[in-house]
Formats: sequence, C-alpha cells, structure tokens
Amino acid sequence: MIRSKGKKRRPKYDPEEEKRLANLVFATGGDIVDTLLKNDSENEKESSESEEEADEEVASDDSDAVESNDKEVDDKDSDAIESNDEDSDKVDDEENKNTEDEDKPSIDDDNSDLEEEKNNKKRKAAWIDEDDQRQTVNDALKIQGRTLPDNQPQKTYGEFVKDKFQKIHGTPKWAKIEDVDEENEDHKILKQSNHLAVTKSTRLKAGVIDLKVMRDINHETGNEGPVVTSLQFHPTSTVAFVAGISKKLSVFKVDGRENTVLAKINFERFPIASARFLKEGNEIIVGSRHHDYSQTYDLISGSIYQTPLPHKVTNMSRFEVSPNGKLIAIAGKLGEIHLLNGTTRELICQLKMNKTCLALAFTQDSNTLLSHGDGNEIYAWDMKQRVCINKSIDDGCLKSKAIAVSPNGQFFATGSSQGIVNIYDMKSIMETTIPQPLKIVKNLVTPISCVKFNPTSEILAIASKEIKNGFKMVHIPSFKVFANFPTHNTVMNKPLAIDFSPGSGFLGVTNEKHKAYLYRLNHYKNY
Repeated sequence: MIRSKGKKRRPKYDPEEEKRLANLVFATGGDIVDTLLKNDSENEKESSESEEEADEEVASDDSDAVESNDKEVDDKDSDAIESNDEDSDKVDDEENKNTEDEDKPSIDDDNSDLEEEKNNKKRKAAWIDEDDQRQTVNDALKIQGRTLPDNQPQKTYGEFVKDKFQKIHGTPKWAKIEDVDEENEDHKILKQSNHLAVTKSTRLKAGVIDLKVMRDINHETGNEGPVVTSLQFHPTSTVAFVAGISKKLSVFKVDGRENTVLAKINFERFPIASARFLKEGNEIIVGSRHHDYSQTYDLISGSIYQTPLPHKVTNMSRFEVSPNGKLIAIAGKLGEIHLLNGTTRELICQLKMNKTCLALAFTQDSNTLLSHGDGNEIYAWDMKQRVCINKSIDDGCLKSKAIAVSPNGQFFATGSSQGIVNIYDMKSIMETTIPQPLKIVKNLVTPISCVKFNPTSEILAIASKEIKNGFKMVHIPSFKVFANFPTHNTVMNKPLAIDFSPGSGFLGVTNEKHKAYLYRLNHYKNY
C-alpha cells in the first residue's frame, strides 16, 4: 500500500516552557551561558529518572501491546489484500503497455531489417539448383558408367562442370568483374567541377586529321588502268585488290611499306567496271559493261570461272554484294534491280524503280537495300519481303550516282550531280517521305562519283572524278570537313574509288592516272 507523506504536526503550546525560556533569556544577575549549562545538567537528571519510569511502564504494557498488535495485524492483512489487488492491476496495465510498445515497429528496427534484407539480396544467387548441391561427381559419373581419377578431389558435380568449362573456354566476358581503380577525393572533385579533369577518349576529333602518305598500293604493277575503277580491302586480312579498265586485277599484301603483289590476274577482253569480294573474302567477282556474264577469281585455288547473267540482264557494270554475301544486286537499264543468289548466281527476283538506277547500297544487316538514280527519289527495299517499304525525296538532288550507309546504321549519304552531299538520319529515310538532311556538304561543285563511310562511322569520304584533288573528308557526327586534307601540295589527280581497311588504319583512293594511293590514318592503331 502506497503511503502518502503526512504534514508535520506543530507542538502544542506549553505555558510552562514559555515561562522557562523567558526566564532564561531575560534573566538578570547572571550569564546566559552559565544558566544554559545549569539547565542541561538538570535536564539530564530528569531524563534519567524518566527512563527508569518508562522501563517500569513497558513491563506493564507488554500484555496490552500483544492484544493490540493482534488486532492491528488483522487490519493490516485486510488492507494488504486490497493493496495487492490494486498493485496487480497496475502491474498488468504496465505489462500490457510494454507489450503494446514492443509490438509497435520502431524506425530503427525497420531500417536495420531493410539493411539486412538488402545485404541478403546482394548475397543471394539468382537461381540455385538444390540437386547441384547434393549430387557429387562420383554420382554423376556413375550414371554415365565412368569413374573419377584417384588424383582428383571429390567435389559437387556443378563445380566439376564449371571448372571444366573454364579450362576449355576460359571465363566468359559477362562473368568477369572489372577492376575499378581507386581515385582520391581531389580527383573526384576535379571530375565533378565543370569537367576539368582530362579523360582519355578513343573517338576521332574534328578539325584536323592526322594522316601520312604511304607507298602506292599498286606501285609494283601500275597497269590496272589508266582508269582504276575498283579498290577494296579484304574484310579479315591485310590484303587488298586493285582493278581497272585494262582488264587486269592485282592482289596485294598491304603494309604501307612494301605492298607486295600476291597475284596478277588478266581477264581477256573484259574491261573491269566493278569488282567486289565474295564468300568472306575467298572470291572476287568482277563485272563489265560490255558483257552479259560475270567472272570470278578464287583466291584459294587461283582459278577463274565465268557465270552467265540471267535473262534480260545485259551487263554487270553497277552491282553491290550484301554484307552477308547471300545477295548480289545489279542495276538494270530501265530502272530494274536484279537480285541474284550470291552462291549460285541465279535470279531471285526483280525490283523496279520509276527511273534508271545508278547507285545501290545494302544496310549492314543485309535486310534492306537502298537505291538512287535519275530524279530525286530514294527507294528502300525489304530484302525479306522484296517489296518497296518507303520512297523519299532527296533534298535538292536531280541525279545521283553515289550513295552509302554507315556501318552503324545511323546515317545515309547521297552525292548528287551538282556536287552536293546530303547526310540523313537513316531512320528518316526509312519512315518519312520528305526527310530533312542533318548536313548539306557544299565543298565540291562537280558531280560526286563516290561516297564512303569508314568502319567506325566517324568519317565520310567524298570524291569527284571531274576535278583535280576533288576529295573531302567529313567528321561524323560533328559534320565538319577536315581542313588539312587535301592540301595544295597533295597529288591525287582525279579521285574515283574509295575504301577503308577493316580497322580504319588505311585509306585507299584510286584515280584515272593508273594510281591507287594509300594513306595511313594515325588515329586508328589497328590495320
């Protein structure tokens, strides 16, 4: 039972005590201190006498105290029972309150639980096969009737297969963890402050291109012309061929120094108008404007064979091979486009433009063929359905003999007879009727004979055979013309055909003076 603190009781007024104190303080004829000492001695005597009297009273009151104590105990027991009931109620209330507080989720507990769940998620695998954890190598090999060599440790079958795969194929790229270099705080600040930190970039910069004039590709022969109509680098090796109207084709090993000739082929009475690699570079197919058949040179066997063109296909002066080598598109006289099988040379189908076809280009995936020619219309053909899927207007163009698709599939370029080169977004050519050029290049004023993107889609090379040194290179995607090439001292004469090596390390340009020039693009470290 909780007892409240009672108020202190004031002693009752005692006139005798008052009188004694007055005599003590105001007494005359003596010192107050002496009086106090005298009174103390008297008080001690009185207290000793009172103690003796008290002892006698205690003995007489013991019997009475026992009876009164029994009564008080009974009263206290009843009061204690009531107080215990009240205390138990209070304890129950406090326990209920505590349990409620425990049931209520705290913010700290929630945060710790979330962190544990997050850590567990990071550590958990995406999928675990329990059988892999239980099945050992011996169990798996026993089913196959094989045994594990004694010198190999026992392990689970999943680990055994994983180790075997890594020994044969190595760790896949997607499973490798890239090491991240630690950077100090100062460097992080510099990187975040207006991009002050210098970052290494492999992208080609606009403005000035770093190149070097190398030895001519055909310096050992020089008899493919005078008009060298075709030049192409091998798709996978350091080899290139040069061909021209003199009925000759030469194959070279390109290194920029020796450019050694590997083969010289003479196609009798067959002036070469165009030539392309076939079958991943194992064959070279050549066409002429004077004959209704094609000729093919096999680089492996060194043999030459003729293939007659399908009915109504009179020549093969303009043709293109799809990147996968499965299709050959030949431009006809009256707007026809003949699609041939790349292996058998059989006619697959015939497409028809409204006007004469003068230029062809496949997309990198070989699924789309684009064509241009007389007039200002660009045709997009689906190679699976073999139908025209879009027809768009080439801005300001009256006639085009040169078109190109960037290897990344993002850009499309057309060269007109007015010397204008339009660069489009490939998506607009495929979907809109009147696409707007991303850039109109007006640096040349004579008909464009060739446009070509490099393999990284960072350079668009433009050539015009109607003017001396009629050559320009445009930086992609800034669309700025490189100002330092060609210069007044550059000897290029009238450029005709253009091609880049697979790694963009070399640029080849032919002309109408027997030459196939070679330039080293120093930005690109590979061939």
